[in-house]
Amino acid sequence: MILEENIILQIKSKLNELSKTEKKLGEYILQHSVETVNDNTSELAKKAGVSPATIVRFCRSIGLSGFSQLKIRLYADSSAVDEDLYSDIIPNEDVALIADKLALRFNSSISQTAKYLDTGNIEKISEIIDVCTMIYVYGLGASHVVADDFTQKFSRIGKPVVNTLDHHLLSSALISANDHSLFVAISNSGETNEVIKLTEIAKQKHLYTIGISQNASSTLAQLVDFPIIHHGGEAVMLRSAATTSLVSQLFTIDVLYYAYVNRHSQKILQMLKDSKINIQTFFKENS
Repeated sequence: MILEENIILQIKSKLNELSKTEKKLGEYILQHSVETVNDNTSELAKKAGVSPATIVRFCRSIGLSGFSQLKIRLYADSSAVDEDLYSDIIPNEDVALIADKLALRFNSSISQTAKYLDTGNIEKISEIIDVCTMIYVYGLGASHVVADDFTQKFSRIGKPVVNTLDHHLLSSALISANDHSLFVAISNSGETNEVIKLTEIAKQKHLYTIGISQNASSTLAQLVDFPIIHHGGEAVMLRSAATTSLVSQLFTIDVLYYAYVNRHSQKILQMLKDSKINIQTFFKENS
C-alpha cells in the first residue's frame, strides 16, 4: 500500500505546473495552511485574491476532489512537516534532520510517480521488449546511473543491451540497428541535447522509442513513441545533486523491469537462479 503524500509537499511540488492564478492560490495556502482550514471558499478566495472557481480548479490540479478534501488534508498534515524539510543545503545541519528530510522527499516522489505512472504504456513497452532483438539505452549525468541500472537488470535476464556514454558511438550503432530494436532515452528535463539527437536518429531508423522524463510537455516526451513520466520532486531553491529525481527514475525502471519479468516469471526466475549457481560455482572453483 502506498502512503498518501503530505498535502503541503504535494502543493509545493505542483506549483510550477499550475496556471498563474492557481499558483498564486497555492503560494497563499502554503503560507497560511492553518488559517485556510477555517475558511470557506468565499473567504479563501478573497484573502488569496482569486475567484472561487480558481479554488475548484486548483484542487483538481493537485489531485483532490474539492475544497473540502483540501481542508481535511491540510488539517491532518499542516503540522506534520517542518518548512525546513523542503530545502536542500543548510549550513551545520543535524545529520538526523538530513535523513528525515531525504526520507520525506523520497517517499513523496515515489508516491507521486506510482500514482500518476501510465501503466498502459508500461504494459505496451513490456510487449515491445519481448520482441526486440536489441535494446539501446542512453542517459547523461545522473540519468546515466539510471541507464546503467536498466542495463544491469535487463542483461541479467538475457536481453541484449547497448549502453555507452559516447553518443557518437551510440549514434553509429543506432544507424545500423534493425527494425526490431528499442531505444530508451533518459533525461529528467526531457531537453538534454544529446538525448534528443539520438532519439531523432532512432525515430528516423524506425526503432521503437521510449522516453523517461519528469516533464510531460518536454521535447523528449513529445518525440518518443512511449513517454514514461515520473515525478521529479526537485522543488528546492538550491540543490546539491540529483536526489529525488534520480530515485523516481530508478523506481520507474524497477516498475518496467518487474512488469516485463511478470510476463515470463517462471522462465526468468529459473534463469536468475541458474545464473547465481553458475557464478558461485565458478568463483569457488577458481578461488
